[in-house]
Formats: sequence, C-alpha cells, structure tokens
Amino acid sequence: MFLSVKSCKKEDLILVAQEIGENVPPTSKICDLKGIILNSNEYKIDPDFVKGILENVVTDRKLQQEQEFELKKIKLNKEQEFELEKIKLKQQQELELEKLKINS
Repeated sequence: MFLSVKSCKKEDLILVAQEIGENVPPTSKICDLKGIILNSNEYKIDPDFVKGILENVVTDRKLQQEQEFELKKIKLNKEQEFELEKIKLKQQQELELEKLKINS
C-alpha cells in the first residue's frame, strides 16, 4: 500500500491513522504509524478505502505546498516590483534636482 503512494510523509500517515479512527501516540515513528494503519480494522476490512484516504491526503498536501509556493512567488514578485518602482522614483527625483540645479 505504501509503495503505491510515493512521497508519503509522517504527517500524512498520522492523518490517515486519525481518519480511520486509530489513536496515534505522539512519539510514533513512521514504522509505528504504518503498523497502526496496516493492523487497523478499517484496513483489514477495506484496504483500498484506506489506500484512497492516503492518496487523498498526499494529494492535498502537495496541492497545499504548490499553492503556498505560488503565493510566495507572487509576494516576491510584488516586492521586487515595489523596490523597482522605488528606485525609479528616486532616480526621477534626482534627475529633477539636477535639472533645477542646472536651471538656477
């Protein structure tokens, strides 16, 4: 089951275990979480259902990471545009000052 879902992380396994009603000790390691899931009644009754939950959890996490990355990219672009505009305004002010000095 875990081999078919690539890039599965500890937090994903915790969510799956909780979703199927299992108690997750705070000190659980990945191998413990896998054991909890594989030995659960839900998995024994319907392994495909549990696999589907894991796939959804991984997909949701990846989507959230992509959205966060895009937001950071947008924020960085806006900051760069703002800095560029500040530089342009400063250069424009300096040019105006030079013109005033020349004309005086």
